[in-house]
Amino acid sequence: MIDLRVDECFAFDYLSILYIKMKKDPSSEKTKSYNECLEHIKTQIKDNHTTEILESKEYLDLINANEKTFISVDMAKKDLVPASHVDSCNYRRFLCKQNLQNKFFMDNRMVEEKIGY
Repeated sequence: MIDLRVDECFAFDYLSILYIKMKKDPSSEKTKSYNECLEHIKTQIKDNHTTEILESKEYLDLINANEKTFISVDMAKKDLVPASHVDSCNYRRFLCKQNLQNKFFMDNRMVEEKIGY
């Protein structure tokens, strides 16, 4: 495994993706991946306010944005939605990550940038 330095919203975005996958398939493998990621994040957050983040509107919005993005990608595979719809969902996901970063980690800037928006 590789440990990468990422901004906090990237880490919580990844956690939200693991959460969605675990919800769809609560197998021990998916649950283990989610729990391991959560524990890894918890060890790195000052004052351990992970629970506050996980229960926040911003994190719930991020989960919802990821779910909508995944659904849109699946629909696009069958040409049921245009690529612009997938792009719009992905941009909404970006905004949700930005909101989470700004609310809980305002001292650290978000690394990801969207070009063309």
